[in-house]
Amino acid sequence: MSSPEPRDTQQRRRLPAAPATPAAAGALPLDALCEILLRLRGKQLCRLRTVCRAWRTLLTAPWFAAAHAARRREPYVVASYVDHVDLDRDSLVDVLDMSSGQIVRHVAAGHASDVVVSVAACSGSAGLVCVVKTIDGGSFRLLDPVTGAVHHLSGELARDHAARGFSLRDYGEPVFMFGQVAGTGELKVLRMLPFRRRCGGGGGGGDRDDLFEVCTLSRSARWRGMHGPPRSFVWNEWTRVVVGGVVYCLSVAAYFAVVNRRADERGWIVRFDLEAEQWRPSVKGPRGLVHGGRHNLYVTLANLNGSLVIVQESSRVMDLWFLKDSEEDLWVKQYSVQIERSGHISPMHPLLVLEDGRIVTVIRSMGLLQIYDPRTSTFASLMMLRHSSRISVHTGSFLSLHHGEN
Repeated sequence: MSSPEPRDTQQRRRLPAAPATPAAAGALPLDALCEILLRLRGKQLCRLRTVCRAWRTLLTAPWFAAAHAARRREPYVVASYVDHVDLDRDSLVDVLDMSSGQIVRHVAAGHASDVVVSVAACSGSAGLVCVVKTIDGGSFRLLDPVTGAVHHLSGELARDHAARGFSLRDYGEPVFMFGQVAGTGELKVLRMLPFRRRCGGGGGGGDRDDLFEVCTLSRSARWRGMHGPPRSFVWNEWTRVVVGGVVYCLSVAAYFAVVNRRADERGWIVRFDLEAEQWRPSVKGPRGLVHGGRHNLYVTLANLNGSLVIVQESSRVMDLWFLKDSEEDLWVKQYSVQIERSGHISPMHPLLVLEDGRIVTVIRSMGLLQIYDPRTSTFASLMMLRHSSRISVHTGSFLSLHHGEN
């Protein structure tokens, strides 16, 4: 059996035929010129737009930006803001270059009472998505700060829930989890509505009084009622994540197993398949996670480079357990971050593993981003985002962020 082709060869064969461009693009054939330019970083290409009009036409073409995005995906920091105190901008969301801290895309609030309630990156072409709430009207919408695309979410209950006499006023602030379905490319949203008697509490999910609904944005965007999960889960933004079109939530049983250091790996993570619109069997936790000499302070979930990760944090070390096989419940501890060397004791969360193995982390209470090098067990400060309410990392093409700009 022949060996698979190298990835660069596969991408080269998928490169679309370049549209006709004026001969002023240079003496090289256009296909050869494109192959050379596609190897450069996005920042370099933006500067090359000033070489001549023909190069500007080429480097601002949507097809070229798409081809570059397939070749070179660079990390960017995404920050939304609590308020505008001491800020010289009216930002709702800023996209910043990770290396320089420079704002490369600025999204202003469409309404004075707009706030971002969550930020996450979807796999595939859906890209980056923010959930924006207009407080005055109570409405929600999905916003892609890179492309500017907006999807308004219905403020009504699913028909089958409304027919059973349920009312939105009996439920607390909704939680939205969204992801792109691999098979169809559709963007789906899971809305979770906690019953008000539990709002502010630590658990939820297994009670029939909590409501769960799904909508598909490419269709009528009407909510469809779902059954509740098989196990209760923790209602916390750091204990839920979407990976590969599946919503994962840390169970209450897992939370107390860690707090009480009880060896119980059963049903640690509740999961909802967005494509099938069904709850799947719960995922068992790593064997031995609750054992050891140190006291476990926090357990959260993360999506690191498309992998589901359990983040186990003590006052000195943050262990990152990667799920390798969900059917066999196989977990591997790939990193032990020496957080005591960061100079801070506040809870830390991983955002991204860079190509060279370094890890981008955030201290949530401070808005401080740092990069941890596991080879030297040292931290380097990246940037401080004061007044930020949500911080995430997006990997994409610099050309897409600057498409159409001078």
